[in-house]
Amino acid sequence: MLRYLILLLVLGLVGCVSPQYQTNYRFTPPPAGAGKVCLTRCDLALGQCKQQCAAKTSQCLAKARLQAQQELPILLGAWERDMLVWEKAMDRYETDLRFWEMEMRQRRLMRDLQRDLQRCRPGERHCTRFPRHTGLGYSDYYWDRPDSPGPAPKRPTLESETARIQAETCPKDCGCEQTYRQCYGSCGGNVEPYQVCVKNCGG
Repeated sequence: MLRYLILLLVLGLVGCVSPQYQTNYRFTPPPAGAGKVCLTRCDLALGQCKQQCAAKTSQCLAKARLQAQQELPILLGAWERDMLVWEKAMDRYETDLRFWEMEMRQRRLMRDLQRDLQRCRPGERHCTRFPRHTGLGYSDYYWDRPDSPGPAPKRPTLESETARIQAETCPKDCGCEQTYRQCYGSCGGNVEPYQVCVKNCGG
C-alpha cells in the first residue's frame, strides 16, 4: 500500500512540473532584389562573427586551463584538510550509529516484553501474545538518530577546475545570432519568433 502511495505522489509531482520552452525564429526574405543583396552581407557578417567568437572561446579556454593549473595545488591542499575533518566526523557518526542501533534493539525488546507481561500471566493457558516487531517503528527510527555528515568532499581535478573557470569567465554567447536578426530585419526581411516546447511537454 505504501508503495502505491509513493508512486501516486511521484506521479503527482511529475504532473506539476511546468513545461520548458525555447524561442526559435522563422525568417521570411524580402521580395525585392536589393533586399536579397543586403541579406548576403548579413550572412557574411554572421560567418565572421562566429569565427571571431570561436577564436575568443579557444583563447579563453587556454587561459582557464592555465589558471586551473596554478590554483589546483592550493585547492588540493584545502580538499585534504576538508577530508580529514569529514573522516573524523564519519568515524564519530558510525560509532554513534552503532550505539543507537543497540539502544533501539533494547527498546524493542523491552517494549515486546512489557506487552507480553501485560497480556499474558503465568499459568494462563489461553493467552494471546502480541507478535514481535521485526523492524523499526516510525517513532523509533527518528528518535535521537545520529546525523550523517553527508557525502565526502569532492576532489578537485584539472578538468573540473578548468570547466568551472571557463563557465565563470568565458562568453557563452557572442551575440552573433541577435546581430544577424537585426541585420535581417533592416534589409526588409521578416523575423518571426515562436515558442517550442523542449522539456516536460506532456506528450
